[in-house]
Amino acid sequence: MRCVVTGGCGFIGGNVVSALRTAGHKVIVLDRVNGADRQVDICNTQDLQQILAECHPQVVFHIAAIADAREALADPVRAVKVNIGGTTSVFEAARQAKAERVILASTCWVAAAMGPGAIDETQPFLPTGGGHIYTTTKIASELIAHDFHELYGLPFTILRYGIPYGPSMWSGLVLRAFLDRAANGEPLTIFGDGSASRRFLYVRDLAQAHVLALQEIAINQTYNLEGMRVVTIKELAEKTAGLLGNVDVVYQEVPATRVGEFQYFRQIISNAKAYVDLGWEPKTDLEAGIRETITWYHQHIAPLPGCPS
Repeated sequence: MRCVVTGGCGFIGGNVVSALRTAGHKVIVLDRVNGADRQVDICNTQDLQQILAECHPQVVFHIAAIADAREALADPVRAVKVNIGGTTSVFEAARQAKAERVILASTCWVAAAMGPGAIDETQPFLPTGGGHIYTTTKIASELIAHDFHELYGLPFTILRYGIPYGPSMWSGLVLRAFLDRAANGEPLTIFGDGSASRRFLYVRDLAQAHVLALQEIAINQTYNLEGMRVVTIKELAEKTAGLLGNVDVVYQEVPATRVGEFQYFRQIISNAKAYVDLGWEPKTDLEAGIRETITWYHQHIAPLPGCPS
């Protein structure tokens, strides 16, 4: 299948590209940076339309976005421009190119705009919203996908990501921050008491969901893609320190959460639909995923204690 991946040079996008190519699909990578097959800003609708018209993709995977919630909070205007305006550009370019479907990267953070308790893909958004600029841009992107289908007949699939980690992860993510500190000979620092939790999802498990989402059953559907279980930041730090060897863990007495950050203790987000429809489930346990990430970091970023030269 001919696929285009926006943001295909990034952390998640690069892993998705690898998974698609391994599965035998032809992939064209779009990104703003060097290394892309075609360099383009997704907010430049005219250039994007020209590129997709030349590529004739069957499926467009739209992953490019401002994915760092702190960056969105610091510059909300740019976040709206890229995440909402850029998404609209991608859907319009895909429509003009007569693509068969757009597969949209969303986030499980959109559950912040839902009530507490067990959450599946049928839960509606509340008018009070998600409480964060990043979350709101993703909710809006999902609604754009529905609108393009309703108004123009362009099929979609929405994938709501959990918190990814793994090889190629960027510095704003907690495990990468731990490894950066260890590489500098510093202790792993936890802000607060370490009780804040996430359902961390190994990025290669997440990438495999994109391959499975090419199935016909996924057309015009939304899927939650969460990690195996809830993991506290304390557990993540202690496992990482244990695998690295002689590395300390320290605590700083500051609030454990950032403004508007999604609170996992309020809800249980179900992966059941992805398992039933697509046959997808996370398979990489936390320790194995951390080991793989440590190996990648040691080989490609900087030496780490406890790793062979």
